[in-house]
Amino acid sequence: MTTLRIELEVHVEDRIAKLYQQVSEEVKAELRRNLTYWLKSYLGVMDSEPEVDKNWLEFLDNIDEFSVDTGVEDYSINHEYYLYGGPKRS
Repeated sequence: MTTLRIELEVHVEDRIAKLYQQVSEEVKAELRRNLTYWLKSYLGVMDSEPEVDKNWLEFLDNIDEFSVDTGVEDYSINHEYYLYGGPKRS
């Protein structure tokens, strides 16, 4: 476990404590969330990204094997036309 010690001058602590007591519970909750996020990112203990499904990565690596030649040359421009019957663009 890592310990981080933050020291403030006494007059700063008193002023901030009085100000903190005057704000709403919503503001206090937001301050706690922001402080927790900042401390975690500062200490490098942010939650890691979820692991990507290996089957999905394998599919993406081999995506050329799953491609189909439709003969349509302008699909990227006119995908709405081919999918939904919208107006065709040039």
